[in-house]
Amino acid sequence: MSRSAPRKSRHHRHPSNRIPAISDYESDVAAMAPTYAPPPPRTNTELNLSVLQRYLPSISRILSIAANAVVYTFDAAAQSWEKSGIEGTMFVCAQTPLPEDMHNRPRACVFVLSRRGLDNVIVDLARVGHVEIMGELVILKVESDHEAEEKVLGLWIHNDEAETRATNGAIIEESWKIARAAGTVENEGPEAGPAMQAIGRPLTLNELFGRQAEATGS
Repeated sequence: MSRSAPRKSRHHRHPSNRIPAISDYESDVAAMAPTYAPPPPRTNTELNLSVLQRYLPSISRILSIAANAVVYTFDAAAQSWEKSGIEGTMFVCAQTPLPEDMHNRPRACVFVLSRRGLDNVIVDLARVGHVEIMGELVILKVESDHEAEEKVLGLWIHNDEAETRATNGAIIEESWKIARAAGTVENEGPEAGPAMQAIGRPLTLNELFGRQAEATGS
């Protein structure tokens, strides 16, 4: 009696590099799926500009930056400088002209973004009567709207190997000369972007000096 050899089972092997076909439904879904490209990287200057524009939308360009600045006020009665309690990154900024200004006069400001609270200091350089660099301070004599006496601010700027203090002082002085020569245009009220609206109106210089007087008991 002959024995028949056992049948070998058939195994169908698929090549490992064969890609299964996509059905019509899958291909349609794949075609409809949106493709998301990551946003282009932004420089530190662009990021800083976007932050400042949330406070003052008219800021168009950052002219210089000091990573650490401290705001001082001058007590005329005591003939001494007092810390205002406001310190942080300082920016010297160019601003777009006011919409109502037919002459499109240039504007500039000094913006100290406080790292210790919500009270930022913003100085319109067109309202500064005099700029002086004296020792470690950049001195700004700011004209008051309701008082004959000027408010005197001192900006202490941390110095480093890049001569940040001298560079910022020179740019503040040059920007002040341009803004002062152009003159000022009265507007209806302080400009306020989304961030300013969220924290309330900006701290005025009169309030800053008034707060200093209360702190010293004068």
